[in-house]
Amino acid sequence: MDEYQNTNTNSGLLLYNGGTVCDDSFDQNAADAICSALGFSGINSLYRSGGSVLEDYRANLLIALDDVVCGSANWSACSYSTSHNCGHSEDVFLQCGGEGFTLMDENLNTNTNSGLLLYYGGTVCDDSFDQNAADAICSAMGFSGINSFYTSGGSVLEDFRANRIITLDEVVCGSSYWNGCSYSTSHDCSHSEDIFLQC
Repeated sequence: MDEYQNTNTNSGLLLYNGGTVCDDSFDQNAADAICSALGFSGINSLYRSGGSVLEDYRANLLIALDDVVCGSANWSACSYSTSHNCGHSEDVFLQCGGEGFTLMDENLNTNTNSGLLLYYGGTVCDDSFDQNAADAICSAMGFSGINSFYTSGGSVLEDFRANRIITLDEVVCGSSYWNGCSYSTSHDCSHSEDIFLQC
């Protein structure tokens, strides 16, 4: 479920039988297994926990699943508990499939070739970001991947950005192809370092 309570999405609050899922023991195998079970590719999935997104909504839900442990990226290889020792600060948010990049212009349109760079709905930090990263991400979004241009910071979409998490940092690309890139999903950034990209 996304922040607007839409359930037809590849990212958002993970629900199981109408309740949330606790992050105890949750790892990449669990994320990939659940994404596969939901019909997504089961690769390039990303998870995090807690935060204030849907906080009031989550407070009224039961925690339905805990201690999800998966021996592989297949749900049949997973064990879990329907009892828990968690609080909603440990609720899992999951993002499934694909490369997850979009661009958003100052009018909040995403059908564009330039604007704020989003990765699964969160912003991208400029640490280590360079021309190879810009070209690789433009290519991953279906653009030519040449003549791309990037900047960071500024006041464009400032209020919108303030309510987003920073989902990607330290993007380092050895070439202009996304599969040649490394990155971190944890960060040491502020929104003044958000990337704006033109493809």
